[in-house]
Amino acid sequence: MPPSNRFGAPATPAGGGAPSWQPAPRPTPGTDQGRSPLPAAGQTAAPSAMGQQRPWQSPGGHTPQGQTLPRSPLGQTSPRTPAAAQSPFSGGTGQRFTGFPKADTDVRPPTSPLGGATRPATGFAPAGSPLNSPTSPSSAFRPAGSTLPGTPRATSPFRKDLQISDEEFLQLRDFIYLQCGIFIAENRKYLVENRLSNRIKDLNLKSYGEYYNYLRFDANRRTELNKLFEVVTTNETSFFRNPPQLEVFQKNVLPEILDRQRKTGHKRLRIWSAGCSTGEEPYTLAIILHEVLKGEVAAWDIKITANDLSSAVLAAARRGVYNEYALRTTPKEITGAYFSKEGALYRIKPELQRMVAFGQINLNDKEQLRRVEKSQIVFCRNVIIYFDDEMKRKVINAFYDNLELNGALLIGHSESLHNISRAFHLEHYKGTIVYRKLS
Repeated sequence: MPPSNRFGAPATPAGGGAPSWQPAPRPTPGTDQGRSPLPAAGQTAAPSAMGQQRPWQSPGGHTPQGQTLPRSPLGQTSPRTPAAAQSPFSGGTGQRFTGFPKADTDVRPPTSPLGGATRPATGFAPAGSPLNSPTSPSSAFRPAGSTLPGTPRATSPFRKDLQISDEEFLQLRDFIYLQCGIFIAENRKYLVENRLSNRIKDLNLKSYGEYYNYLRFDANRRTELNKLFEVVTTNETSFFRNPPQLEVFQKNVLPEILDRQRKTGHKRLRIWSAGCSTGEEPYTLAIILHEVLKGEVAAWDIKITANDLSSAVLAAARRGVYNEYALRTTPKEITGAYFSKEGALYRIKPELQRMVAFGQINLNDKEQLRRVEKSQIVFCRNVIIYFDDEMKRKVINAFYDNLELNGALLIGHSESLHNISRAFHLEHYKGTIVYRKLS
């Protein structure tokens, strides 16, 4: 029986490859032909959210105008898999850093925001949002009382007297989209009805239309906007989620960046966790940094910027207290080293908390994105899957602008930048792609 490393994973022969893991098929989020049209092939996009122009990567298929756009190449592709660095978790013996429950428990593709999955990082409405706008895009082009083809009328199990009309659904759906970029497909109408019924009851409103107007005009609309996003989305995350990707981060991405910083004489590292939820991802990265740098960690200037939508989940992240389920993919040795047991709960150690700076941010707000400190590494996992292509381009361009030269972007295993961006150089590993900024 092969030996195991600290994380419980069997050791691999020296020079062994990455885990035999294949990404799950990318789920197809809802689409809508009513979205803003893309420029024709060969055109140049308007300035991005960060002020730079990028060539459009036109997707195949039909635009809202009926034009057919050719598929563009994915971009530069690395023909090789960079050599794996020695694992600091195994004392340089070539043992692999996987060591968490088997992949089938970790690499489930996320479902839609209303289906119980990780919630993207967004927040208060940006300037010029429909909080002060008289109409929403879809409702402006549909007659009152119109019916979506093939969409049955649902009844809320919470309020039997409440039913959401097609027009009310479109108003709320488009309002959510314009606030944070999350797109809710029309077949999720009944979930919008169910999730919002209690908010309507708590506010003593009589209909979904009244709730829509409350979100736009009431003096407490900004507070309610946060509650809206908390209601229509759900958090599903854990420590050390997607171990194959974390292994690539530990063995390939991180050592290269650390070595480059050492050579410059500036032991400074900045990582951005966009969509941090209740803090499991940024604290996982802090643990890996402690394990890699060991006694050297105190000599480094390290900051992990962690952003999310909800003030409630950010408050939980700052507390750093978790139940056993959140640690289900964490080896006992790591739990013992970096957590303090408090009854049935586990508190993250203070030295890890000091490495992470939590804050609320809206990925749809270019001014907020500009204020994020430049990073060498960006993690944005299971977030852009909820965005349409227009919103994906905006967010990915912002990440590109934020990254320093030779910086790395890591996204969810079921997500892809195909037809979204050609700005990055692709580095292929088994089961993982690293998006590298080279210019």
